Amino acid sequence: MLSAKYLMSSVTRNVSLVRHVSTSRHVMATYQVQTDEEFHAKVMGGDKPVAVKFTADWCGPCKMLSPRLDAAIAQAEDEVDLAVVDIDDLADIAMEHDVHAIPTVIGIKNGQIVDKFVGMKDEDQLASFINKLRD
Repeated sequence: MLSAKYLMSSVTRNVSLVRHVSTSRHVMATYQVQTDEEFHAKVMGGDKPVAVKFTADWCGPCKMLSPRLDAAIAQAEDEVDLAVVDIDDLADIAMEHDVHAIPTVIGIKNGQIVDKFVGMKDEDQLASFINKLRD
């Protein structure tokens, strides 16, 4: 059986071998839209292009799309924000933008809809969608 002293020296030795690496990464602005007023101010009246994801807690495909969409927006290097709209909380906004199924993602730039898709997309399609907002 190993002694506690041996285990502690082993842990201490291994900890000293750990190297901390710092990397800088662009941070995207992602926010959950809480009110109609916030949507119209930040999304429709904002300075940056916004991908608006219409979703719901119970939506499985929405949860599957999230990491892919996050990665695509992260590649935009802080040029595009992501606004998340829960259709159960803000049904009026969903109806106003003709959201009939989820996930639906709408690209808005300068208060105008630039592009829209419904359902799952692969990484190339998401990159193309985000690039339309950057142009």
